[in-house]
Amino acid sequence: MRIVALIALWLWMTLSASAATFDQSQPTVLITGSNRGLGLEFARQYAAMDWNVIASCRDPKAAEDLKTLAGDFSNVAIEKLDVTNDAEVEALAGKYQDQPVDVLLSNAGVYGTLAKQTLGSFDFEEAKRVIDINAIASLRLAQAFQDNVVSSDQKKIISLGGGMGTLKIGPSFGGHYFMKMSKAAHLMAMGVLQTDLKDQGVIVTMISPGRVNTQLMRDSGFTGPSMEADESAARVIERIAALDPSLGGKLVMYNGMVIPY
Repeated sequence: MRIVALIALWLWMTLSASAATFDQSQPTVLITGSNRGLGLEFARQYAAMDWNVIASCRDPKAAEDLKTLAGDFSNVAIEKLDVTNDAEVEALAGKYQDQPVDVLLSNAGVYGTLAKQTLGSFDFEEAKRVIDINAIASLRLAQAFQDNVVSSDQKKIISLGGGMGTLKIGPSFGGHYFMKMSKAAHLMAMGVLQTDLKDQGVIVTMISPGRVNTQLMRDSGFTGPSMEADESAARVIERIAALDPSLGGKLVMYNGMVIPY
């Protein structure tokens, strides 16, 4: 098993899309799903704040905007990462095993195909995919990078949440089963994670970015008013900076309102 792990680590080191120069006097953020939308904006804005940025995505070769960002900022490292792949997550954690991570930001998420999560036409393979990406992946990442977060100054594990996983909002309208199920599972997972890590000083918080003009929102079928990704990312970053232990295990809106679940 150790040989397999070493081979996986070597592959990941060779697949890294860019090298970066990290300033160890500055905080570090690791972001998933950094190739577009909110993830790209998180990477851009943290880089402009002089943070060390580990920006991950499934296909760095195709992430043209992210590669441009890394060209503009020497403190941005692009890493290949599929958040549903145990070996890839473990290999990336091995590569950065000595790097404190102040903010572990699980941004990667999917809505899922609406037709496949509508009563009468369920596709349960789609259910597995949506739940893995939206709920299990945050736990997979947190477990792999737990020591990195604990060794940092800020000790924050953040994932993007939403009210659709709550008992008040989720059942208030029909359909969208898998998305709602995944968000409910995500809330429970992060709440339990906060209980397990509280004594180590870690703050685990779910933050709702609001309705944002991204691919995920378009996949939901929503056509009402929305924020642009840059505005939402800025609001979420402000919320992360202001977090204190009292908000551990909570679902917080980008504007600071706490959503019961």
